[in-house]
Amino acid sequence: MVSVSEHEGDFPTKSPFKKLRATYNPNNPKPPVQEVRRTATNWQITPTRRRWLSIMSDDKDAQGEGDEVEQQEVLASMGDRNEGSASPVSMVRWRGHLVSEKEAKILKHVFDDMQDHFGNRKCESPNIKFNFDPSLFLCKNEPYTYRSHPDPTPQDRWHGELDFTYTINHEAYNMDYIAIDNVYFDLNPKYDGEGKQIKDYGHSWIYVYVPDEVMSRVKQYFYTGTGWSPSDEGLADDRNAELVSIPAKIYPAPNPEPSFWTRDAEDRANLSFTRVGSVQSVAKDADYQKIHRGIGVFAMSADVPGRENRKPTPDYEDAQLMFTLISARTFGPAVAVAPVVYAPRLRSPAS
Repeated sequence: MVSVSEHEGDFPTKSPFKKLRATYNPNNPKPPVQEVRRTATNWQITPTRRRWLSIMSDDKDAQGEGDEVEQQEVLASMGDRNEGSASPVSMVRWRGHLVSEKEAKILKHVFDDMQDHFGNRKCESPNIKFNFDPSLFLCKNEPYTYRSHPDPTPQDRWHGELDFTYTINHEAYNMDYIAIDNVYFDLNPKYDGEGKQIKDYGHSWIYVYVPDEVMSRVKQYFYTGTGWSPSDEGLADDRNAELVSIPAKIYPAPNPEPSFWTRDAEDRANLSFTRVGSVQSVAKDADYQKIHRGIGVFAMSADVPGRENRKPTPDYEDAQLMFTLISARTFGPAVAVAPVVYAPRLRSPAS
């Protein structure tokens, strides 16, 4: 079990949150990732990530153990997680998708039983360890990666995708995703300082608002698991609503798009959801252009500044956290939460 109580408040924060009301216009009238998203035409996703995106995007009606071709595709997409195993991998169905038995256990634990969710009052200390090991890339070759500033070619950065180790009945399971409860998905259209609609919003990124105490817990877990101090770059704190806004990346087609689900109103006994469509398709529907409260499933990555000939270390550099929305399971509109607005005429003094 991961315990963070002994580290509470220990990790350094070199720069405070940028204080931002939900109805207060930021100093830069452009969304933080607009320029980078505009060039996001080459989304590079590993076979493993693509398969997991497909699993999370929709349920299937398939049954049985699957034919040899399907089994080989699953084994190939598992990559190095299956290397070194001499015994055959047992396959089962989870919501119609062919997965290994170990994958089925973690999927059922997190998504069916809704265990080890951040922001869930029944689970204040999720049994999760964050893992992160950055490697060098040049930002100009990776335009699809989230940036909190409009410059698509900043200094060289080291980048890493996070994975998460869940402990279930004293056994370790690895997965690429975490779930956060009681977050808010903003599907309202966004406009820049000139009043023009931001076309990429709802297509390759959206705002997700996370309770600040939950975001603090996520950052604490990142620090405890990896040793890296998370920076506040790219995040904005709404002091009035006690929410942190995250510009979350969403994969566009032809990749499996993130799914948007609504709770079944007739099924009061169980917490079940029905898929409405992808986040992109729902964001175009005027009936859904609201802020929705729900459960978010996220992939995470992190960047740290560095040089080509020197790998950065936690002792000298902070890591910028980045979130990719994989699935949104919603309970309904949240009328009391104000969206982030980009319009000079709405500018008001900061309190």
